[in-house]
Amino acid sequence: MVNLVQGDLFKSDADILAHGCNCRGGFGSGVAGIMAKRFPKARAYYLEKFEEEGWNLGDVQFVVVYGGRYIANCATQDAYYPRGVCHADYDAIRKSMETVKKFAEENGKLTIAIPKIGAGLAGGDWNKILLILEEVFNDYDVTVYYLE
Repeated sequence: MVNLVQGDLFKSDADILAHGCNCRGGFGSGVAGIMAKRFPKARAYYLEKFEEEGWNLGDVQFVVVYGGRYIANCATQDAYYPRGVCHADYDAIRKSMETVKKFAEENGKLTIAIPKIGAGLAGGDWNKILLILEEVFNDYDVTVYYLE
């Protein structure tokens, strides 16, 4: 079940904070930029993977941060420029969210929180993304945080 909550993702006490990132080595704006400041380890691991093997759409990387929480770096878009066009890849969003859900289930029914993944700077259509999330999480809770 998709739970929509107006509030700050970074105030969530969820076990997993999953967010979208690109496949091009950029991790400095939008939610990823905030992740980089709050959880520098998540950015460092993202860049390490980028440099060593690269990122493919749909890849997910789980990074353990303080208290055993996880940051899930999800490759949901290939590029990030130019602004104002859709870079969100809906298949990659689905694949990465399926991976996050499976990881949560296999590790003790962990709680999951995400932003409006793919609908911010990536330019995706939130209505399409919400349908994907409702399909993926039809039998598992995910909380989507938004500030608007």
